[in-house]
Amino acid sequence: MNHLNYWQFPGFENVYLEDSYVLGIKAQGSVVEILIEAVLTENHPLYTPPLPGEQYCYRKMTIKFPQPQQYTLVNKMRAISGIDGNIDYGNIEEFSRNDKEYYLRGEWGELTIISRLPVLMSNYLYLKKGDNAIQIDQDKIKELNWKSEGIVNLVYENESGDLLSIQISQHLDAKGFADVLAYMGELKGGYLTQVSAYEPADRLEPITINYAVSPL
Repeated sequence: MNHLNYWQFPGFENVYLEDSYVLGIKAQGSVVEILIEAVLTENHPLYTPPLPGEQYCYRKMTIKFPQPQQYTLVNKMRAISGIDGNIDYGNIEEFSRNDKEYYLRGEWGELTIISRLPVLMSNYLYLKKGDNAIQIDQDKIKELNWKSEGIVNLVYENESGDLLSIQISQHLDAKGFADVLAYMGELKGGYLTQVSAYEPADRLEPITINYAVSPL
């Protein structure tokens, strides 16, 4: 049996999931994603020194499982409130692969899935602004709308709390434009943040969801 731990997957080498936090799970049809507050190690390209009062460098990221053939999700999600008032659903205590099957476990539940290689994606948009590139936290985006064909207007909050506007042109920033369109698509899907996504919130026993799709 070919057993691999998550840090042996491409793109996962410089994150520490045992101290990362699950913020939501999206398991709808053939889309399986886990939104996390990821702990980055110093070798990660997005690493910055921890903020005052924090032990690690945290970044919101998404674990995506492309083209799942089948999966089983045991959903035990119960909100955990930190001392800072933020809500999460616990850590990812185990993430490994045996042959073609991936297995994840934590306070939030368990996920067993057969899919293509998982991808860890940043929840930041990297856009061109004149001759410079800027990084925008998706949580700081306040408005997105079409300016005209091939141009999207984005309003975001900077670190000082000011609202700024930027126009993303498909012609001038093809990669940034494609990333913005992908993010707009994600907004329509949403994430599961409580058990009531499937059953009443006061249900106490775990909920198991089985799903299978035909191989592509």
